Formats: sequence, C-alpha cells, structure tokens
Amino acid sequence: MAEKRTAPLQADDLVTLNRSATVARLVSGVVHEVNNALQVIGGTTELLHDLPGLSDPVLKGLQRIHEQNARAAAALAEVMTFSRQKHDVRGVVNVREMISRTVALRAYAINRARLTIAQHVPSDGRFSVEGSAALLQQALLNLIINAEQALEGRSSGTITIDADRDGKMIRVRVTDDGPGIDGSIASSIFEPFVTTRPRDQASGLGLASARAIAEMHGGTLTCEAQEKGACFAFRIPAL
Repeated sequence: MAEKRTAPLQADDLVTLNRSATVARLVSGVVHEVNNALQVIGGTTELLHDLPGLSDPVLKGLQRIHEQNARAAAALAEVMTFSRQKHDVRGVVNVREMISRTVALRAYAINRARLTIAQHVPSDGRFSVEGSAALLQQALLNLIINAEQALEGRSSGTITIDADRDGKMIRVRVTDDGPGIDGSIASSIFEPFVTTRPRDQASGLGLASARAIAEMHGGTLTCEAQEKGACFAFRIPAL
C-alpha cells in the first residue's frame, strides 16, 4: 500500500534526513580506504603478472583482475569528483557532458542489476545552461536512481536518457519501461517523503529534490504521459 506523508515533518522523517547527512560524511572516508586497497591490489597484480613461467590461464586471470580493479578505481574517482563539487558555484554547464558524467556514476550499479541505459543526446551544437553543475548533476542522478528502483527485481529493463532543445529550454528526459507510477501517489509524487517503498530502502526525497533544483534554475520537472513505465522531464533555460 502506498505511503503518503506531507509536512509537517514526522520524527522518522527527521531521522531519515539526519541519517543521509551522516552517510554523506562517512562516504569520503570509506572511499579513501577502498581506493587505498585497490591501489595495493592493482600494484600486486602487476608484479605477479611479470613473474616468469606463469601459465596462460593464470595470466588471463591476472589481466581480468587488473581490468576490474581499474574499473572500480574509475568509479570511485567519479564519486569523489561528484562529492567535492561546490553546490553554490554557478556558471556555464555543458548539459551533454553533465549527462555523460552522471551516467558514469551509476554505470556499475546499472550493469550489476542487468539493466540497460541508453543515451540520446545531440552530439553537436551549443547545449549549455547557466547554473550549478553539482546541483544539476544531483537532480539527474536522482531521476536515474528513481528509474533503477522502478525496475528493481526485473531480469531486464531499459532506462533511456534523451535531451533536446524545447523552444528556449533544454529538456532532459529520463524514461524507464517499468510498471509506471502508482495511481495512489500520482498527484503527490513530487512532495517530500512520498514513496511506495519501505523507509529503509528509499527516503522519498529524490523527486522532490530534483524538482526544487529545477525551479532554482528557472525550470520545471514534470511527469510526462507514458503508455508504459514512467517519464520525467527536466527543463531549464538554454544559453
């Protein structure tokens, strides 16, 4: 059954906010430790690979370890870059690059869940907005994670990100082919703490936060009609 709650905040809502802040503080330390471990694994793998007399299966195994280690290190680097961005710094944001960086942040989780993510973004022409790169990336990240959650438990599924010029606005849409939006929360889906998922799995803040970021940039976040799944459209003034 859908869980619908609005302001004023309840005690467990405050707990959720406090927990999110605590996790954010812990993440950088955890990432640092994991990155140190990955460097040891990578260095040791290279040393073993250079030993004479190793069989082909062993060499291939060490090569796979090296490749996956590099992949994990790259994912951590993306996370750290994102976490260090200053939210109060505004400037010209290349939407094309912003989409690419955000997808990279979720690439590992999406592949592990056996989902597919597709991008349809113009490859040429000016495609920029004015604003906070960190906040805009956070909004898009929230929409992608929301789509992942909609597809959770499925053996396959596709998340599509497309972008275009919609008049004087740049429109970025995140679409999934999941079950669609629960009718019981359709009218309040952008309100804080509204979610159909258990509280330990979702805070109910993702869509509310994304809409607030869109409005801070003079734009909108809407849910567009879809025969299957859900589609959220993020519009912000183009430069």
